[in-house]
Amino acid sequence: MRNLWIQTERAFATWVADLSALRTRPESLLEFAQHLLSAGIQHHVLEFIEAPLIHYQRERDGDLYALLTTLYHQHRIVDLFGFTGAAMMPGQPRSSTASAILAWYDAKDRLVERPCTDLGALIAGLEPSPDSIPPGFMKHYPPLRVTGKRLEYGSASLEPQNPPNAQSLEVRLAIHSDIWFPWIYGSAHPACDYERMFDNRELAGRHTPRLNAFLRTVAAKTKAIGGSWSVDPDDTGADAIRWLNEDGIFLDVEPLMRMPPEALDIEWI
Repeated sequence: MRNLWIQTERAFATWVADLSALRTRPESLLEFAQHLLSAGIQHHVLEFIEAPLIHYQRERDGDLYALLTTLYHQHRIVDLFGFTGAAMMPGQPRSSTASAILAWYDAKDRLVERPCTDLGALIAGLEPSPDSIPPGFMKHYPPLRVTGKRLEYGSASLEPQNPPNAQSLEVRLAIHSDIWFPWIYGSAHPACDYERMFDNRELAGRHTPRLNAFLRTVAAKTKAIGGSWSVDPDDTGADAIRWLNEDGIFLDVEPLMRMPPEALDIEWI
């Protein structure tokens, strides 16, 4: 089994678009949403399949941004990724489903590259033997988790009427898996010692450049319309934060200690 990555409750890394200064500029917020949605599709890291909180289904409704603009023009609501339902538990009643194209190894250890909506379900389906991967390493989240707020404007007001604490307005983009990183500890692997790192460059080299390109374009848009962009150190792993910055994840890096290749032959129990 060559899939040594995991998916956890705690984020490995979180990038934040702080749009608080734009809360009285709903058109700018919609412009940001359009850019993020388009960039996600363009770079194959974020495409919404459904969002029950706004009754969206891609096959039926097509362009998600068109639905968001209709929501604003008809009801004076800017749903700035509040509709994701915290992007949790794909398939659950209040949760969105979002897809990204990722690389992984199939059950025969062949490299594949396909759309994925739930990395936790994916790794569970590839588990080498029953109970060999702890449940905490198979959290049901999409590859890229996006969360935000829903703002309601009065009929003639440009000041949001809700939610509470609307002075703070952030869109947060989080990854909960180390599948994006070139070197990983292999936390579920029998040889894991949290010192030596397994080589994950074959997978990361395929999908992480697209994630980085997506993050850079969203960062540029955030700054262009008057917001700020940063990594949230409190919602980024202490080890992971050394491997990334505001532009994305570093790929041309080396770990302090490498796990020997023969460790891959150890039997999972």
